Amino acid sequence: MSISQFVAGTGAEMRVFDLGRRISAIDVAEFEAFENLARPYHSPYLRHAWVGILSWNPQEPGQHNIWFLKLPLDEQNILQPGPRDAFLQHWLQVIAAPDKEHGEAPCSFKPDGNRMAYFHSQALRELNQPATRFYTTARAYLSGDTGWDNWQQLGLQGLAEVVARLDQENNSNLLASALPHMPEVPRNVILGFLENACPDVALTIALSDGLAEAMRSNADAATLAAYCRAMSASVSVDHRQQILDVVLAHPHASSLELLSAIGSRCWNDLEGARLNSYLESLAKAGAETFMALVADLMTLPGMRGRILEAFRHPQRSETLSTAIGALMAGARGGVQ
Repeated sequence: MSISQFVAGTGAEMRVFDLGRRISAIDVAEFEAFENLARPYHSPYLRHAWVGILSWNPQEPGQHNIWFLKLPLDEQNILQPGPRDAFLQHWLQVIAAPDKEHGEAPCSFKPDGNRMAYFHSQALRELNQPATRFYTTARAYLSGDTGWDNWQQLGLQGLAEVVARLDQENNSNLLASALPHMPEVPRNVILGFLENACPDVALTIALSDGLAEAMRSNADAATLAAYCRAMSASVSVDHRQQILDVVLAHPHASSLELLSAIGSRCWNDLEGARLNSYLESLAKAGAETFMALVADLMTLPGMRGRILEAFRHPQRSETLSTAIGALMAGARGGVQ
């Protein structure tokens, strides 16, 4: 039995979300194929599929169920079914003996507060439910009506709902106009939520301007990383790739936080000369960082071939050549 079959057997419908690198919807048919071992997971993170499953029964309005699961994958990113089966067995026991204490279900995990807020925002949209009262408060703040320094009353939920509804009530333009005025704390919260969204061109330009200002003011690597993540799924491919080129030429380019952000969120744009620049920065960051982030990138669809091609680049630096040699030596040692 699969999770999809289990949910269908209760008469419920479900939606599935990837919660690994970013929070995004997964087609139910695609998830079913993954569960049936017919296809690899499309966006693995740390050798797992991190998913949020929202289910509800149309005959019971207002009632819904949420599971957060961390499902182990094999070397080809195919589901290892044993832990998933243990999760289902747990819930079958819960149904059979609902008054008994069963403990935590296998494979369960609890997202942090920011991811919970954004997932909840997505769930409200899927269930066609209205936004919370925090949404109205957040929009009033972003309009400047309440004063830019009066952000302490804002809740994560309200800001998450604005980002989750960029296509509604002119929210994208509202956010683009607000970003230059926002203090660091609420701005960074917004940037964190935007990594799960697809900013339009106008919002991407506002983010790009914010990043340029951050560079002029010698902002730390964490701030640059936040902007990169926020633009990682922008609809404007040219803009986001230009930004990466600028960031990879910055003095902070070899910082672990920035390299991790680019590798985990911006990997779709790492190819050709841009990938070469990224690998050079990784090599400068040290052997441990290089091995860990390259290994993670190689689990992503299409990246292994790109990376192996970059490894053969004739003009790579001695630092990168040494890092590649250590990586290959470690791989051979693992095989033995």
